[in-house]
Amino acid sequence: MPQPTVRIKVCGLTSVAQALACAAAGADWVGLNFHPASPRRVDPALAAEIVVALPSPTEVVGLFVDRPPDEVAAQADRIGIGIVQLHGQEPPEDLVRLGHLRLVRAFRIGSADAVAAMIAYLRKAADLGRVPDEVLVDAYVPGRDGGTGQAIADHLFPLLPPLPRLILAGGLTPENVAERVARVRPWMVDVASGVESAPGQKDPVRVAAFVQAARSAISTVLS
Repeated sequence: MPQPTVRIKVCGLTSVAQALACAAAGADWVGLNFHPASPRRVDPALAAEIVVALPSPTEVVGLFVDRPPDEVAAQADRIGIGIVQLHGQEPPEDLVRLGHLRLVRAFRIGSADAVAAMIAYLRKAADLGRVPDEVLVDAYVPGRDGGTGQAIADHLFPLLPPLPRLILAGGLTPENVAERVARVRPWMVDVASGVESAPGQKDPVRVAAFVQAARSAISTVLS
């Protein structure tokens, strides 16, 4: 029987070469950031080149922060992206309006109150008939939307509800991902700054080390 394995998402790519290197290293998803304030923002024309160049089965995720759902849908459709990550304060109603896409809803977790707010959000989404396909948890840093290199505090993990497709982000690196996978047992791990030489510049050696460490950890934990 095949061993269970954690999936890998490398976020904040800014070139075709980076995308191909991440795919070759074993990344399941690569994330393209369309948030204007991010140092990892990618131009839509370049994003389209990455989508065309990327080999199967690696998939592209488009990251948006507080953009109108019609704009998100139109840009994703133009570029050819089928997975969208909402990383701001988007209300549950936006999930309904983006129903034709695979949706990752990100939550920045910095306190027990933030976890409670996330649970309330997911309940409302369920009431509306459109829950996220995946839930991503990231660290909360005031004034920052992500890619901070900060980890979620350990005491918050027991407060999380059961989430079969939990994506763990926040301060992950090749050096600590095995321990975090063993602690949280996520469906996927998401890394950005932890495998970079500079914002938006992925180090292929660190990407490969991250993939190896994450996958070795989950095989050991769940075997």
